Amino acid sequence: MKTATRLVDCFQDDQRARLFAERELKVSIADPMIGLVVVESGAIVGAIILNDYTPERNIEVTAVGHCWPVKVIRFILRYCFERVRRVTARTSIHNKPAIRALEAMGFKREGIMREFFDDGDAIVFGLLRSEQKVVRLK
Repeated sequence: MKTATRLVDCFQDDQRARLFAERELKVSIADPMIGLVVVESGAIVGAIILNDYTPERNIEVTAVGHCWPVKVIRFILRYCFERVRRVTARTSIHNKPAIRALEAMGFKREGIMREFFDDGDAIVFGLLRSEQKVVRLK
């Protein structure tokens, strides 16, 4: 019995990533930003917005979508850690799957941003290049 393989790809497309994320999150995303789209079988199923970029230091990740394969997560983290030594992520305190996923990748809880989202607070996570064990870097 053959099992179907998921044809998933991730690549930079600022405009399509912005449109997908703004529609899903009901927010406006300001420049400067870098947008990556996650495509499965030709359809966009997710977007990653990289903003607050400080060269060599930090980049903030906003991810929209779910159930991405490990290869997509590794691509995103490699993309980030080739540019900076720290990745910051925020998610709603209500988004249990995202919290579990961030912690499984090694992100550490760093604080709470009160009333950050319309439905409540956000948890801030951070991951340092020197701590991460998800991707092999040069």
